[in-house]
Amino acid sequence: MDELPAEPPRPLELNDLSSASQAVDPLVAEMNQAIPEPEPVVAQTSNGIYTPSSEPGRLRSDRTARYSDQNYTNLVGDPYQCAIVVDAHTGEILVEDRAHAFGYPASVTKLMTLLVCLEAIDRGEIALSDRVKITEEVWQVGGSQLYLDPRETDLTVEDMLYGIMVHSANDAARALSLHVAGSRVAFVERMNRRAQLIGMSATRYVSDHGLPPEDQTQPDISTPYDIALLALACLRHPETLTYTGTELIYLRGGDTMLATRNALAKRVDGYAGCDGLKTGYHKRGGFSLAATAERNGHRIVSVVLGSPDKDTRNAVSRRLLDRGFEALEARR
Repeated sequence: MDELPAEPPRPLELNDLSSASQAVDPLVAEMNQAIPEPEPVVAQTSNGIYTPSSEPGRLRSDRTARYSDQNYTNLVGDPYQCAIVVDAHTGEILVEDRAHAFGYPASVTKLMTLLVCLEAIDRGEIALSDRVKITEEVWQVGGSQLYLDPRETDLTVEDMLYGIMVHSANDAARALSLHVAGSRVAFVERMNRRAQLIGMSATRYVSDHGLPPEDQTQPDISTPYDIALLALACLRHPETLTYTGTELIYLRGGDTMLATRNALAKRVDGYAGCDGLKTGYHKRGGFSLAATAERNGHRIVSVVLGSPDKDTRNAVSRRLLDRGFEALEARR
């Protein structure tokens, strides 16, 4: 596995992406050629949230693919690896620091799990009230979990959505992927296809939950820019904030209490106006957070990847949100 250089490379600009996309091995190049280009998206708003297109100065959905084939040992920086802040209503980039640099998002990946599930609900493929079968495969998933048991028959899709967003439960993510697509592989394929259509040109998913592979191969990989695109796609579904903004919920008839992992979304000592979105952590990727907050009719999204510890991640996220709102107020 490749170590990061002592001095991290400068952020890639949009005009760098074409040449950067060529620096891949033949297998990745073949995969890239097999993936059709996303259809152009007309700029519009949905639920007041910007839909990216090719408009200069804003989040764009038309960038050239630049997948990485490097298996990094460590994508953690001080105080973070990379970050971005955007206006959710206009798509304008308010703050960025190496926004196109790669990071390991860990459980921030579950935002894509959520999006795929919400869209499956919209298409009528599944329903919130569906009871979710708990298989041996689900039961064996490790990390943060609901300790799902194959003998359980009463937990629903809605329960699982709260499980992945509030408690970051990996077994709930696997249960949802099997319920939606029939297999983990098929669900991850949906995740990657959806990422392409959103314009997440540097993102590649290998899991439905964000845990790194046990064989130490490449984990889910993305960039702050791409995750900001994902956050906007999720926010265009109003119910997203129902799940990501919930601080405390009880499942299993009140026997299981779930408390949010996102300190900024808490009523006590949280960040004013914060109602989402998702935390993430694993050793190789550090601590990450995609956050959103609304104040005075303005909603912004911040993404921080690769902080060395939870407190640093939270403090940096607060500062970046502050800077975003200050930038908006200065333009009034």
